Amino acid sequence: MRRTFATAAALALSLTGLGVATAPSASAATSGAAEYGCPGSLVGTYNTPASGEVWGQLRVYYSSANGGTNCAVLLAKKYYGSSHYMEVGINISGRSGKLDSGAYQYYAGPVTVTGTNGHCIDVGGGEDNGGIWAGRSVKGVHCG
Repeated sequence: MRRTFATAAALALSLTGLGVATAPSASAATSGAAEYGCPGSLVGTYNTPASGEVWGQLRVYYSSANGGTNCAVLLAKKYYGSSHYMEVGINISGRSGKLDSGAYQYYAGPVTVTGTNGHCIDVGGGEDNGGIWAGRSVKGVHCG
């Protein structure tokens, strides 16, 4: 089966796998307005590399609502506007989480977890185009 299926399965189990469209306006980034369907403020960005080239960017948002809410999206850069496999996942460290995957042109997600105050999160995502995988995962980040 395709590498993406194996990667998606691994990401779904551990959410340890990780892709930019256009930059949000400064007013949206500082006002806490929802971007890409994520509530709150941008708290982290992580590039998704393949062979030294950035394919996209994982963006993580935080809102104090619901005991702390973290949200993630994976934005395409290299293949922006071209339909290709993308996935993004998020979880509270040590717990099951949420995954969004499919053929997207611009971004995957949003995926959201609540009750994150006092906990660290794991986020990850990646893209596949023609059997080449660009991904990244980060564990135990944005602890609050």
